[in-house]
Amino acid sequence: MESRPWDNGTRVVHAALAVTVLAELSTGLIVSRGTRPQWLFIHSVLGIATTLVIIIDWMWTWARRDLPILFPWNRAGMRIVAREALEVFLGKLPGSGDRTGLSSFMHGIGLLAVSGMAATGLLMYMEIPGGYGLSLHSTAYAFFTTLATTHLWLSYIVWAYLIGHVLFAALQQVLGHNVLRHFYLGHR
Repeated sequence: MESRPWDNGTRVVHAALAVTVLAELSTGLIVSRGTRPQWLFIHSVLGIATTLVIIIDWMWTWARRDLPILFPWNRAGMRIVAREALEVFLGKLPGSGDRTGLSSFMHGIGLLAVSGMAATGLLMYMEIPGGYGLSLHSTAYAFFTTLATTHLWLSYIVWAYLIGHVLFAALQQVLGHNVLRHFYLGHR
């Protein structure tokens, strides 16, 4: 089932989100090694920019009244998602674009995952132990460790989402579904 392509605003927000999240994930790989502390500053600045893009994405989604498309957590919406998920196992790929279905549902899950990473990242930034964060109390270390662990696990989910997202888009394109048309500015 095909639908209308995204509007230009959605294309720009999606592209900004893809670029900033990929930059954050990439610098996060360097930061996690702990060998180059200057990258923590870069990762932190990119994190703030990514958080702003995520907030814009949420506002854009809300303004377009697309929340029910990304989060079809009612009986009718989940029936569509379940049917399309079953069809994937039967060899039929779901449609794409502005419509309720598996593709939009997965976009919603991705938005929740990157939002969780942004929230934990900002809280970590405010709780950096050693006198640099907002909290100087000794419990800040335990809270920071909990945040860091959550942030790390969410990064695994976002990496899996990103890789799966790109692979499914490429598969749809190869099988004749012109999903890349969603990215062309000015195209309807």
